[in-house]
Amino acid sequence: MQMITLASLPFCLLFSKKTHVLELFLIIHVYCYKGVNEMIKRKLFGLALVILLLAGCSAGNEKSESGKYDGATEESYGGIGETENNTAMDDAGDEEKATQNPDERKVMYSAFVTLEVDDIDSSIKEIEKTVTKEKGYVVEVNFSSNEKSDFGSVTLRIPTESLTSFLEGVEEYSGKVKEKRVVGQDVTEEYVDLTSRLKAKRVVEERLLDLLSRAEKTEDLLKISNDLSIVQEEIEQVMGRMKYLDNKTEYAEVKMEFIDVSVNVPEMKGEEELKTGEKIKQTFAASINSIVAFFSWLAIFLIGYSPILFLLATVGILVFFVWRKRVRKSKTYQE
Repeated sequence: MQMITLASLPFCLLFSKKTHVLELFLIIHVYCYKGVNEMIKRKLFGLALVILLLAGCSAGNEKSESGKYDGATEESYGGIGETENNTAMDDAGDEEKATQNPDERKVMYSAFVTLEVDDIDSSIKEIEKTVTKEKGYVVEVNFSSNEKSDFGSVTLRIPTESLTSFLEGVEEYSGKVKEKRVVGQDVTEEYVDLTSRLKAKRVVEERLLDLLSRAEKTEDLLKISNDLSIVQEEIEQVMGRMKYLDNKTEYAEVKMEFIDVSVNVPEMKGEEELKTGEKIKQTFAASINSIVAFFSWLAIFLIGYSPILFLLATVGILVFFVWRKRVRKSKTYQE
């Protein structure tokens, strides 16, 4: 029975976990001191030493396997920056080609036009019809009116390819063009740069998704998820800017101002009101009204300021009598 246990012991040692190797070695040691002969003791000690060495190698391999993912993760993260830089360098040639080809350039156009018209309302309606025909749209309409003149303005978006023909046809049905200004802003370089950045971010996103699918540790999952959310947010920002530039380059913005130059003729009165007799009556009535208004004002003044006027009159009379008395005394003295 003792020999069977000793014979099966090496197999137990081979298939046991590394954490129990030391315990098994102690068991072998105990068996060696329970009446086993010297030859068997030596064989058991040798077998135990071999198994200890194998267990140590197995532990090293497991550590190596556990670090394999971390190494792959670090290598992949290190390659992400290189991939982004390489993508940007590869697209630098595309940017140069785009800047050299006029058909592939992206330019944002804006125009400002001032028109002198006889009827602002009808001119605005004609503009709206033309814009709809050209597959554009009106953004804003303003109209104001006063006693002297009327003023109106329209802000619209028109396809860039129709801008030239639209501006040329404005004068034909809207009146005299007082001012016309067209400004273009070339955004080709920015757009190509955004395209390169988007490609690089897409590559990074794919790598992070791959790492996320292979990650097992919680800390790795959290780190990759955080990096992935940052990259996806940057992708959305780049795409939003590209959509804005696409819209601005596909549709030109035109602001038009309308100045009313029509002559306002006052309405003429009837012939019966333009006769001389009527004019005399109107003038006489106006003069009577002026006299009545004057005496009315005088009465209001005298009655309203009577206390002050009475005081001034009293003082004036006293001064007059004193002066007159002195004059008389002077004459008497001279005589």
